[in-house]
Amino acid sequence: MLTTPMKNHHHNGPIHPVSPNSTNVIHETIAARAYEMWEEHGKPDGEADAHWLAAEREQVTGHQESEPVKPLPVSF
Repeated sequence: MLTTPMKNHHHNGPIHPVSPNSTNVIHETIAARAYEMWEEHGKPDGEADAHWLAAEREQVTGHQESEPVKPLPVSF
């Protein structure tokens, strides 16, 4: 078992190991909230990413958003 927190080269703080079960619960919670938001907004096409990101933000911040923020288009 790890005794010291791992470091992430993209983040300066420690990374605490997450059990696979808690990861599944978080994913399912976000998925359910994103689906609920999609239904609340009239089941619009092409906005799945916006609803998913809004649901993630709610999970992290602990407060609900009234409208999802649409992601900016990306071109390569």
